Amino acid sequence: MHPVASRILARGRSALILAVLACASPAQAGGQFAAVGDMSTPRALHGAAPLPDGRVLVVGGIADFGIVLGSAELFDPASGTFALTGPLHDARSRPTTVALADGRVLVFGGRGGEGGGTYFSDAEIYDPASGQFSPGGDSGTPRYVATAALLADGRVLIAGGFNRNDGALASADLYDPATGTFTPTGSMSRPRIQTSAVVRLPDGRVLIVGGGNDDGPLASAELYDPATGTFSETGSLPEPRAGHSLALLRDGRVLVVGGSDDGASGGNLVYYPVAQLYDPASGTFTPTGSLAFARSMQTATVLPDGRVLVAGGSYVAGQPGSVTVPTAEIYDPATGTFSSVGDTVVSRDEPVAVTLPGGRVLLAGGWAFAGDTVGDLPTEHAEVFTPALQDAIFADGFEAVPLH
Repeated sequence: MHPVASRILARGRSALILAVLACASPAQAGGQFAAVGDMSTPRALHGAAPLPDGRVLVVGGIADFGIVLGSAELFDPASGTFALTGPLHDARSRPTTVALADGRVLVFGGRGGEGGGTYFSDAEIYDPASGQFSPGGDSGTPRYVATAALLADGRVLIAGGFNRNDGALASADLYDPATGTFTPTGSMSRPRIQTSAVVRLPDGRVLIVGGGNDDGPLASAELYDPATGTFSETGSLPEPRAGHSLALLRDGRVLVVGGSDDGASGGNLVYYPVAQLYDPASGTFTPTGSLAFARSMQTATVLPDGRVLVAGGSYVAGQPGSVTVPTAEIYDPATGTFSSVGDTVVSRDEPVAVTLPGGRVLLAGGWAFAGDTVGDLPTEHAEVFTPALQDAIFADGFEAVPLH
């Protein structure tokens, strides 16, 4: 049974113990993965967003090669089950999905239509109150695998991506949920296709790192400033990197983890186990700990104690191709090191990860091994990671104990 919260138990402590432990705080020590209910259909290349009531919207994607999904479903962390909700108006793979400040969810762009040949420029808005999607405006620029970030004022930055006619894009738009309109804003310094390496910094700026374009993977990074509506380049990674993930640490630095050279070397893909830390104060990247298992297209999720869970992903190793990584790892900012936290229930590439109430993490869908003759296929399976609370005493003498 998964804990959904921590209960506080009063226990008597001597004045001496209280004095010694007055500054202690709850900390995470490992954790475990456990299966939850399956989705209604296998999904890869899908979107997900948390809702204000703790449920999670999972939307779109593909169920198999050439089968684009218009369905959506809700995960209920209380029951550990999925239930269908209103469908999209247009089936979309890789829909750009953002939880809005007002509790609704923006679903933008992606691909669909016959043979996946339609690149979408419009948005749909999911309203949890009605369980339905409604038209959300049209940007006029089709974007597939665009970068998106919720700004402090509630607008959404949507940048880059690509489409059939224009290739990789440098342009960007601001979406206003209040009016349902898109407005062009400054362009990136170069075209960039990057979905998993974007984060809003504490000062409101948006950091976008690496990715790729028509010329190959990128080492450069840039910052979007909402105050000026412009992008500017910042420090670069030591190597071009695609398929990596970002996580905003408590001290304002950003962890860059995983990824590869996307085949730029001309041979087998080169994977980067060494993670990097971006410091907004200096605008520079510095190396930190190394993954035990190099991977690409993994998730990176900040846990309640400030550490980062790295799960899923894959690497390419000859035939039949990609090999999913079962072992999850946790990065500790205090030591700058990674440690194993055990295997996921389903070894999967490119799942979605969403933080649940109480600090648990949902992993849903993605690509999972389906047999030697077929390789990886979309999976319907989902699981939840539950961080384990250490025995720790608060300043008021109460103790944090996990529910079981």
